[in-house]
Amino acid sequence: MKGTLIGIVHGDGSLTFHYNHINQNGEIRGGKCESAPVVLQDGRIRLYEKWKWTDNQEGKGSSIVEEAL
Repeated sequence: MKGTLIGIVHGDGSLTFHYNHINQNGEIRGGKCESAPVVLQDGRIRLYEKWKWTDNQEGKGSSIVEEAL
């Protein structure tokens, strides 16, 4: 798979970004995400995300992404 990600960091630290990628079936997919970062006590970052596809397939959801040690 290969893709791109472009986004904006807002004054409050939140992120808005759009992404596109080619999946394993050779399909081009695209979506957008709103992300709220939280700095953990050990200094790592956790992102609380709400995302949705913006291409011809509907779908939305939420994710939590946490920086590895």
